Amino acid sequence: MKTFFQKINLKSGFTMVEMLAALSVFMIVISIASGTFIKSLRTQRATVNFIAANSNAGLAMEQISREIRTGSNFSSGGNQINYVNSRAENVIYRWNSTDESLERSADGINFKRLTADNVRVKNVFFNVFTGSPSDQYPPRITIVLQVGGLGELLSGSVVNLQTTVSARLLQ
Repeated sequence: MKTFFQKINLKSGFTMVEMLAALSVFMIVISIASGTFIKSLRTQRATVNFIAANSNAGLAMEQISREIRTGSNFSSGGNQINYVNSRAENVIYRWNSTDESLERSADGINFKRLTADNVRVKNVFFNVFTGSPSDQYPPRITIVLQVGGLGELLSGSVVNLQTTVSARLLQ
């Protein structure tokens, strides 16, 4: 009668070359999968940053639009707009190219940043259309805003936001 150990065929199993080949294929598959996973995480992080920057820039544009609706005596210098708001303050909105941000001042001296630190305002343009005195239309102000986000994946990406605001008062 044969014992258990004698029944084992010593020739069954994997050779060292087969084990190395299987391990190599496994490592290649895992490397591709982890690289794809890391790339998708980076893309997702960049997308979240870009959405946050876009949302903050939209809020800043909404704030400017709300105040322009009740303003008067508009004048624009391209990257800056001056007017008198409903509280009789001389308001200035401008683009700070150094900080890449939007700023607001109610006294012409102290400028406060409107956009968050994660927003890069690449350019702002204010176009004031007053029309003629005989057309009986209120002034219309078009705001064009180019916004980018932080991060190496977003360094060259910008979104153009544009809105046109009609003032409530005739000039």
